[in-house]
Amino acid sequence: MFLFAVAFGVRIHNINTPLLDFAPLRQYQSAHITRGYYLETLETVPEWKKEVARLNAKRMGLLLEPRILESATLLGYRILGGEYLWVPRVLSSIFWLIGGIFLYLTARKIASQGGALLSTAFYLFLPFGISASRAFQPDPMMIMMLLCSIFTILRYHEQPSISGLLIAAAASALAMFIKPYSLFLIFSLFISLAVYRHGIRKALMNPNLLIFTCLSFLPVVAYYIWGIFSNVGFLQEQAQASLLPQLLLKPYFWKDWLIMIGRVTGYIPFMAALLGFLIISRGLSRALLSGLWIGYFLFGLFFTVHIHTHEYYQLQFIPVVAFSIGQAGALAGSRLLNFLDSKKRVIIFALLLIVTIAGMGLAIRQMQREGDKKGLRTAAAFIGINTQFPKFIKGDFRREVKIAEEIGEIVGHSTNTVLLTPNFGRVIAYYGELSGLPWPISGSLRERKERGLRIPGKEELFNERYLLIRTHGKYIKYTPDFFIITDFREFENQTDLKEFLNANFPVTARTEDYLIFDLSSMSGLNR
Repeated sequence: MFLFAVAFGVRIHNINTPLLDFAPLRQYQSAHITRGYYLETLETVPEWKKEVARLNAKRMGLLLEPRILESATLLGYRILGGEYLWVPRVLSSIFWLIGGIFLYLTARKIASQGGALLSTAFYLFLPFGISASRAFQPDPMMIMMLLCSIFTILRYHEQPSISGLLIAAAASALAMFIKPYSLFLIFSLFISLAVYRHGIRKALMNPNLLIFTCLSFLPVVAYYIWGIFSNVGFLQEQAQASLLPQLLLKPYFWKDWLIMIGRVTGYIPFMAALLGFLIISRGLSRALLSGLWIGYFLFGLFFTVHIHTHEYYQLQFIPVVAFSIGQAGALAGSRLLNFLDSKKRVIIFALLLIVTIAGMGLAIRQMQREGDKKGLRTAAAFIGINTQFPKFIKGDFRREVKIAEEIGEIVGHSTNTVLLTPNFGRVIAYYGELSGLPWPISGSLRERKERGLRIPGKEELFNERYLLIRTHGKYIKYTPDFFIITDFREFENQTDLKEFLNANFPVTARTEDYLIFDLSSMSGLNR
């Protein structure tokens, strides 16, 4: 209980700050959707605010996951009578901690108490996990249900019964319903444990596998059937954006995947986990870890685009590393600490935890002092400290919010803007209370080229009568009033866009933080 109390206390640090310390692009997607729902029901809110919120929610597109956390957050907003972004953070933190309980219960079945405590401590205090576990996105909830699924599947295979199978299927169905990609670890684990019990042939021919599969897939299949009829183009595009088999032949894919692992778990914990997996003897522990490692690897082979570009796509790997580290720690502990009684073991464990936390704190403080230097990033990656973690410690984003509010005032909270800003304009749109569509950045265009999709030329994207903006999987003609720029590096790189705007449109506002062009003359041609 002490570990969980400390873990929760760490997570409420700067709990009321903007969602800029971790994956703001993804978090503000959920924030916009929830705001749209919330303001729509308030009679005291001006109509223009409702319209901005409604448009922003609509422009987020169809989520690939059901809006469970958004609905829970909306309920919290209504109970508290205000839009408080700490609500989803607290909910996500609680989900992560509940997942830690299931992780400990599972680890206790395959390792000693010391190994289980080590697994749990790693899961609760990994720096990347601390930031990710309080994010306004469904991943912490998915991790909770994934760990519940792992625990119930293990219990079923230990004591087979129809009720145990149904409970395991229900937990797995909910995990997959929250985020479908959890299916790789779930089914790989189920099959691995079945093979351990019955052998390959009997495991694959067992009708319980078919029952488990059908029940687990039922909710998510129903949701996606509805999604196909709602927005088939968007879902098809997302599938294409996730799976690019040709990347498996690119050396940089494997290198970048390893870099993502280093940023999330740290290279030293990763190597310790790999060692723990390799040295474990045959048996239940070996079967469980084999299923989890194989499931994660298969997940990476399927989601080739995201696995080497998105850090939070490694989140389900954290429990895998945690279980494996627990095994390595249990083996080392049994050999090195046999001569110590239980009280001394607890003291040594506590001292190691204190030293680890103190070392991480010193590294974080040094990162804040030194800046984002390459050598420091590499050192931090080895011990599991992501370079974004100092943002969690600092938590001061007043300047970013102030800039967004200024831009919103300047453009009169327009609903017709084009945004060349970080995070596709979602942060500026949220705090500036404006709406618009993002201008394509160089990285997005390169990604489309890699996928073999057609890239319109600049003259096609931006002609004298229309902007051609890609949204919801297709290009639309859009007549904006303002072009808002805060990403000056990207603006400098797109020289033809820069020349076109400077030659044809007046500047509404120019500071060191933003540049706004007045495009109303273009819009007027079409009205």
